Amino acid sequence: MPATDIFEGWDYERDLEVGARFEIDFDRAAAQLGIPLDQLSMALVLKAGTGSGKIPRRMDRIQTRKLVPSAPEFEVRAVVTGSRLSGRLLLEAGIVLDAEPASPGALSPAMPGARLWTDRKDILLEDGGTARFPLETISFASAFAGQPHASAPWYVHWRSGLLDADFGGAVRVYVNADYTELCERFVAGDPATVQAVLGDVMSQMIENVVSMPDCDDALEDCVAGSVGDQVRNWLDMAFPGQSLNKIRAEMTGAPGRFRATIMAAAQVGEGE
Repeated sequence: MPATDIFEGWDYERDLEVGARFEIDFDRAAAQLGIPLDQLSMALVLKAGTGSGKIPRRMDRIQTRKLVPSAPEFEVRAVVTGSRLSGRLLLEAGIVLDAEPASPGALSPAMPGARLWTDRKDILLEDGGTARFPLETISFASAFAGQPHASAPWYVHWRSGLLDADFGGAVRVYVNADYTELCERFVAGDPATVQAVLGDVMSQMIENVVSMPDCDDALEDCVAGSVGDQVRNWLDMAFPGQSLNKIRAEMTGAPGRFRATIMAAAQVGEGE
C-alpha cells in the first residue's frame, strides 16, 4: 500500500517490506549531466533510517541496483527488520554515479558515488501520531556483549538531570530478546510483566528526580512532553496531592513502601 506519514498500529515485532517504483529517462539524464549516454553508469541506493529525533539514529543501506537503459522502469523491494526500528522509518532513495565517465563535460560529476538525485519519505511509526512509550526489544547478548548488564531482563537508558529533554528522545527502554518468554509476555501486553517493567522505569526516574535539590522549581518549568513533565505526571499518579517534601521523606524513610506505591501506580489493564 502507498506509504503514509503515519503507520498506524505499529508493532516492533513485525518486519516491514518496503518498495518503490522508478522510471528513469536515460537520454534526458545524460543530456543534463553532460555525459555521453554510453558512458553514463548509475546505481540506485535505497536506505532505511530510524530513530526518534529529526536526525535518524542509524541509517542502513538495504538495496542497491545498477541502472541500465534497457530497463528504464523498475521496482526495488527490501525487508526492514522491525526489532531494529524505533520511532520512525526514514526511507531514502538516491541515484549515484556508478563509474567515472571517460569524457565528462566540464561541469559533469565524475567521481564514482557522486549523488545525482535523492528523495525521502519520513514515516512515523506510532499510533495516530501520539508518542508511545519508547522501547525496543533487542538481543542483549549481541548489543551489550561484555557489559555488566548483558544478562539483565531489561535496561532503561537515560541520563539524569535532563528534565527539559524530550521524553521520547531522551529515554529508551530495552527489553532483552534473549529472554524469549519475557519478550513474548511483554509484547502480548501481559499486565504483570508490563507493570514490572513500567514500575521499574518509574521508580528509577522518580527517585533520581526527587533526590535533586532543586527539583521543585525544575519540575514547575518543564514543558509538556519533556522528561520532567512525565515524571511530574507519574508523581501525581503515585502520590496524589502530596508535596515533594513528603514524597522525599517517604523515599528515604520507607523505601520499600515507596517502591511498592510506585509499582502499584504502574498497574495497567489487559492489553494496554
